[in-house]
Amino acid sequence: MAKTTFSGPVLQGKEGVNIETKTSSYTVVTGDSGKTFVSETDGVVFTLPAIAVGYSFKFANNAPDGQNTMTISPNASDGITYAGSSTDDKDLINTKATSRQGDYVVIASLDGTTAWQVTEVRGTFAKEA
Repeated sequence: MAKTTFSGPVLQGKEGVNIETKTSSYTVVTGDSGKTFVSETDGVVFTLPAIAVGYSFKFANNAPDGQNTMTISPNASDGITYAGSSTDDKDLINTKATSRQGDYVVIASLDGTTAWQVTEVRGTFAKEA
């Protein structure tokens, strides 16, 4: 049996089912819970639904290193908790300057209804100022 060789980095989370590639901004709905959204185009914004307990989404950057800004934007009345603090109505951004193919973040609504929680991350993400 021939050995299969892959070129380039392996994108974490791009295997399996419930994967959707987006080339333009997308408004996530609660029915998307459990999906992995893959961005391969610069400037894609994923807008989260209003927070409710029990939902989880994964967002992955599959563009070449340094070529893609990917933004996760909460509903205006919600925030995102990341790196020890929460922000209200502020985005979480995988900036073009720091982006690497395979960067990803998992956002979940664990037990609260005021801020989405970052439960897993690979790469550098910044909070909107």
